[in-house]
Amino acid sequence: MHGRITTLEATFVVLMAACGVALKPIVGPMARIVGAALFVPSGTIAGAIYMMWPTLAALVVRRFGTALLVGLIEGIVVLITGFYGSHGIFSLIVYLVPCLLIDVGFVVTRRYQNRLTVFIPPALGNTAGTVLVAVLIMHLPTIPLLVSLIPAFIFGGLGGWLALGLYLLLIKSYPQFSGERTS
Repeated sequence: MHGRITTLEATFVVLMAACGVALKPIVGPMARIVGAALFVPSGTIAGAIYMMWPTLAALVVRRFGTALLVGLIEGIVVLITGFYGSHGIFSLIVYLVPCLLIDVGFVVTRRYQNRLTVFIPPALGNTAGTVLVAVLIMHLPTIPLLVSLIPAFIFGGLGGWLALGLYLLLIKSYPQFSGERTS
């Protein structure tokens, strides 16, 4: 947990941020279809994929601020490029707050490979992201906002489980990503 971040870890963080930004144009439209059918904001549904990347980075790097760094990189790229899903300056807030909750959630739970402890942090992150977008950007009334919180929590947590599955596959093939320090 202490010490400098390695080049491999830094590269992994940047890669996770790149995956998050690159897949938004693909995930977003599909989430809109599902979201319209369920009468919830599309980001609520897409949160399963959106929360997966910072969670996977946190599982691999295992340092507080890792998920936040993924969110910062994503937010800056989206803000500067005007890329898909840009909400102007609010992009930084919408990307940073959920990732901060992922980091805090992992500090509180202190475990990384338990299904429950990997579900809760991204579930909270996606819920916070849903609230931020609903209030700051969409100006949703209270009842639709409250209705969207349950699917936001569930889909965010599913993103955590996806990240855990990818993490387990990753360390099976590449044990150097297991988070074990050999200093």
